Amino acid sequence: MSIDSARPPAGPAAVAEGGGRPPIKPVTPWARVASWPAARAFVAVAVLFAISPLIAPGSVSATAMSSMLPFAALTAVVAVGQTLVIMQGGLDLSVAGAITLGALIVAKFGGPDQLGLGLAIVVALVVPALFGLLSGLVIALFGLPPLVVTIASNALMVGTVQAVSGGYGGQVVDSLSQFSLSRWLGIPVLAIIATIVVLVVHVLLKAIRVGRRFELVGANPRAARTIGFSTNAYVVGAYTLSALLAAACGVLLAGLLRSPTLTAGDAYLLPSIAAVVLGGTALTGGKGSVVGTALGALFLGQLGQLVQTFTQTTAAQNIIQAVIIAVGIVVQIKLGGNTSRLRAMVTRSPSKKSTALNEESS
Repeated sequence: MSIDSARPPAGPAAVAEGGGRPPIKPVTPWARVASWPAARAFVAVAVLFAISPLIAPGSVSATAMSSMLPFAALTAVVAVGQTLVIMQGGLDLSVAGAITLGALIVAKFGGPDQLGLGLAIVVALVVPALFGLLSGLVIALFGLPPLVVTIASNALMVGTVQAVSGGYGGQVVDSLSQFSLSRWLGIPVLAIIATIVVLVVHVLLKAIRVGRRFELVGANPRAARTIGFSTNAYVVGAYTLSALLAAACGVLLAGLLRSPTLTAGDAYLLPSIAAVVLGGTALTGGKGSVVGTALGALFLGQLGQLVQTFTQTTAAQNIIQAVIIAVGIVVQIKLGGNTSRLRAMVTRSPSKKSTALNEESS
């Protein structure tokens, strides 16, 4: 009998006895797909559109899609900015004020006898962005809780709206309204704009060095500081971009509504957070998916359309969105591993900031 035939087979037990590691199981294609942050959002959207004709036969018609997509696109635009903030471990509750302020400025001062449409759009984007810049600076430099800072920033913008408006929101010029309502190849132009915004931000986050550093800073700011990254710059940039995108949403919303109200942005606060949660971005910071966020916005848009077939009130929609956010937070706490960043959003202070970072590294 040869030596090879007398040798025992090298099974898992033999490997363990010999001090070696057991063989690594190959990753299945399904596991790779499931690991993509936006995979669950894609499945949810596919299932929702599959059952929509069974619940409401006309909910997936061309007319229904044309009426739903513009508002879903606006939600996607503001939710992309919210995604950037959440990737830095924060939460922006001032997007409602930024949307309303942007809509008011372009409606009140966009006429030819005022600033003109072009200059009014620039002002409508810059002014809310400055409030976002201020919020980012306060959060980054003083370590104050993002929830408190953004609520205060929202109050400042709401006060500015009340002071500037005089109780009347104004009416946009026809050219902006026609642009917001227009279509290209049968697709609402707002949906095309939202797609461009999502793709540009996705490429910047995944293919550019600054974007990859942005994710690293959000996932572990202490390690980022150790290797020399300016973490404050990324935090400030996230809040500035969030306010800028919210203001852009306000400008487009003003064109869609023609006469935006002084509370036009309030309806987009909860959806902007719910879309991020559905898209798979961790509320504890780090990696995120703006593509998943866009899918989450599409899910909410179609879901709202289905709810409207049973009731015309918005109470049911708000309840559903609130439940989605609550479930998403619970899932992130249970499955996200470290919860110190989530707690720090509410309790952060200069004296406790180092403690939160130490918990994160442990």
